[in-house]
Amino acid sequence: MKRILITGADGFLGSHLTDFLLEKKYRIYGLKKPEIAVKNLTHYTNNKRIFDLNDKEKFLGKSIQIPTQIENLQLIECDMNDAILLEDLISKIKPELIYHFAAQPYVIPSWEDPRYTFNTNIIGTINIFEPLKKHNLKAKVVVACSSAEYGTTTETLDRALRESDPLKAVHPYGISKIGTELVSRQYYLNFGIDVIMLRYFNQTGPRKENDACSDFVKRVAQIEMGLAEPYIEVGNLDSYRDITGIKDSIQATWLATKKGKIGESYNICSGKKIKIRNVLK
Repeated sequence: MKRILITGADGFLGSHLTDFLLEKKYRIYGLKKPEIAVKNLTHYTNNKRIFDLNDKEKFLGKSIQIPTQIENLQLIECDMNDAILLEDLISKIKPELIYHFAAQPYVIPSWEDPRYTFNTNIIGTINIFEPLKKHNLKAKVVVACSSAEYGTTTETLDRALRESDPLKAVHPYGISKIGTELVSRQYYLNFGIDVIMLRYFNQTGPRKENDACSDFVKRVAQIEMGLAEPYIEVGNLDSYRDITGIKDSIQATWLATKKGKIGESYNICSGKKIKIRNVLK
């Protein structure tokens, strides 16, 4: 049975991919942010936390395992900046496939704390690749990148963005994702580690938070249930977004994993822009 490691497994994208891969009967090792309750994978766990794994031969060092109700899923708390624990886990799990989805994924916090954003997104990525290099482990790594790397180009072009378009990030988050790509590609070019980079555009679906679609839906539901005043706060309704449903994103992720060319970047998107005003309507 193929061993798959997913960082950010309890996030929006990671949790849906976990569901998808468990249905295919893969063995999943999911890493999640420490000291935060399970949010998107509660259907697999009672959300308890136990310190230290019982099987000392399998994992070394101090880690926190979250008991699950399914044999093929193991949830482990691990910070992407904890290089020692990451090396320990990766060297013991020996994953055949890694999905690196853990990140600081928001623009505003990236301005508020750019150091944390760069450490988590770039150094965290290095911490995934270094154990593979050091222990000569053979694993394909699929790295989550972002349309934010293109900057405002996503708004001004009258055609779908191509992977060959210039990267002109305009905030620390976008810059950190360019760094994530550059780091990932150099491990392929210099050390022969198989890597595929996926530039995700806007995604929506169950479990999504902090985006226009999910915020609008949540607010409308609250209004209809009498839990909120009958108004919706909006930003720039004339801006455009390329929005993809999470099921399509997961299918595209799996297709890129199976068919993508090693060392290349791929856009994960619909290829169509929609005005936020029309989303609200």
